[in-house]
Formats: sequence, structure tokens, C-alpha cells
Amino acid sequence: MNAILTLLCLLSIVLSLNALTFSPDEISQVTNGRNFKGRVVLVTGSSSGIGEAIVKLFSLLGAKVVVTGRRAAEVKRVAQEAQQLSPEKLKPLEVVADVAKSDDLERLMDETIKTYGKLDVLVNNAGIYKIAAFSDTKNYMKIYDQTFQVNVRPVLELSQLAVPHLGKTNGSIITTSSRLAEHPMPYGSAYCMSKAALDMMTKALALELGPNIRVNSINPGLTETNLNSDPDVDPALIKALQTTIRNKTPLGRLGSPLDMAKAVVFVASTDGQFINGANINIDGGIKDFGFN
Repeated sequence: MNAILTLLCLLSIVLSLNALTFSPDEISQVTNGRNFKGRVVLVTGSSSGIGEAIVKLFSLLGAKVVVTGRRAAEVKRVAQEAQQLSPEKLKPLEVVADVAKSDDLERLMDETIKTYGKLDVLVNNAGIYKIAAFSDTKNYMKIYDQTFQVNVRPVLELSQLAVPHLGKTNGSIITTSSRLAEHPMPYGSAYCMSKAALDMMTKALALELGPNIRVNSINPGLTETNLNSDPDVDPALIKALQTTIRNKTPLGRLGSPLDMAKAVVFVASTDGQFINGANINIDGGIKDFGFN
């Protein structure tokens, strides 16, 4: 009996050791998961806010990055700051473009491939937030059309343009959606619907584009960015909303652009290589947004 127990113990130890054994390739993936040296990353809406944090963090981690936005001065500023963060001081590609214009999207992709010869990660981050009451028959449909023209259509168009290149690099598409995709907000229905569309797009494209391309979204809660500073909204109302959300968030604060950037980097890295078709909440654990 003792011999049998001893044998079983030895077998258990062997099985445990085997279960904990990683291959050299797996060890390399873990230890170098956040090393993006040699990889090309395109981030739309990267001249401010969350997009700026994303493109800078990728640059810090060694990637060759594309900075793009509508304002040339801001694109240049972010590109210069991203270059200083790059370990090898790599100069980002600067492309002034409006994602709502198909010609600009084609030019953006063409310049990216012409400059770098490939694409590893596409981050669809550009977006707008406009409010309008559904009862506002004068403005609502105008804001609805504008919202989808910026928040949804360009994501589909640019992703289509990127697919032939991402398929060659086992690449990744990551889209900035929102927690409001599943938490409706009064007077923000156009925005909420646009983000819900992105969530479903993420799941549908993940089914179509595998196994060589992964498709995911991050869904931020309320984040400290300029997007929250709509000039058409009373600043006091924005401040009150921020206070409400902060108080209802278990972690006791709003998200930062860097919080979102770190999530994007994780999903794009080898650490996230089995994450696909996911809408990932980055919201500090909030469940009740308090909208009524």
C-alpha cells in the first residue's frame, strides 16, 4: 500500500511539473509580450484624448506609429511627443485626415503602407459625441447622420482597407466603443446607437476574419477627455455628471486616457492573442450609471 501511495505521489508531482512547463516560445511571448519593436500601429483620432494616449504608449513600447487627425498642429505635436517616447526615437508618420471622407481614409492607408510596408494593428478610435432630444425634429436627424458618418462608417471603411494587410501579419483590429453601447443615456441616443453598432460589428467581423485577424473593442466608461467638453452642453451639467459617475464607480474615480491605452496594448499584445470578438468594459466596475 505504501508503495502504491508513493507511486501516486510521484505521479502527481510529475503531472504538476508537466502542467507548469512552458515551451521556449511561450516563455518568449510572455516576457516580450509588450515589446512592439518592428510592428506598425495606426491609430485614428490620435491627435488628442484616448487616441493620443494609445499612440504614445505604442511608441513607448517600440512600435512604428501613425498619428492622424483633422488638425495639423495637433497631429504634429503628438507626433513629436511620441517620437521622444520611442526607445529608438522613431519618427511617427503624420497624416492629416478626416475619417468622414472616404478619399482621406484611402490616402491614410496608402501612406501607411507606402511608408512602412505593412500594418500590424489598426485602432479605430476617432469619434464624436453630440446630444439631441429625440423630440427635436429640427436637429435630431442631422445629429444622427453626423454621428454615424463619423463613429460607424469610417470604422467599416478603414477596416476593409486594412484587412488585406492585417491578414499578412496576423494583425488586430481594436475599436474604441463605449459603455453607453448597452447603457442608454437621455438625449444621447444617436451616440449610444452608434456604439452599439460598433459592438456588434466587432463580434460579426471576428467571425469572418479569423483565424489570421483578431477583432475586439474596448468600452470605456466616462473618461477624462475633451470629448466630455461639448460646447453645446452646460459645463455645470458635465461636472454634475462626472461627479455622479465618480461616486457610483467602485474604484472611486473616472478613467484616464492611459487606462484605456493600456487596455488596447494588452489586447494587441501576445498576452491577448486568444481574445477575439470581445467588447471589453474598462469602467472601474460601475454598474448603475444613474441616468433617468
